[in-house]
Amino acid sequence: MHRADARRALVRLIQLSSMLLAVGACQRGDGPRPLVVGEDSCDFCKMAISDTRYGGEVRTSTGRIVTFDAVECLAGYIAAAGDSARVVGVWVADFDGGGMIPAAEARYVRGGTLHSPMGRQITSFAPSASTAELVARYGGEVTTWQQLLASAPTPPQGAAAQPAAMSHHH
Repeated sequence: MHRADARRALVRLIQLSSMLLAVGACQRGDGPRPLVVGEDSCDFCKMAISDTRYGGEVRTSTGRIVTFDAVECLAGYIAAAGDSARVVGVWVADFDGGGMIPAAEARYVRGGTLHSPMGRQITSFAPSASTAELVARYGGEVTTWQQLLASAPTPPQGAAAQPAAMSHHH
């Protein structure tokens, strides 16, 4: 009987290990992860992330998450990247609802009463947000991801011209 009990315990251990591995794999996924104040910093301007409602992130083809403190920094990073094949996901924070949303689907308010960490007054919202309601509530103008990329800032002086995710550092 001891042998049967040991076999059952081993089978349970293997099942539990497999389940934990599956859960871990699902959590990693290919999507965004929450930004963490005090731990994450902006890969573009090097500032610590102090307000996650304005942030964004990129997942590279190697699985690396690159974090940003402001939409304008994320847009500058993407505009400077050039080789979009190495970027497999781009997300921005939903200012009103929390969480991350695909950058290309979000609505953006430029100007108005909201002040992003870098001072360019660009804030992202879920695609379901009404343009009229956003303007009435926050002022400014509603714009798209493509328009933001067209007017993206260049990397800060002294920063690498090529984004870190595009280099071969490990």
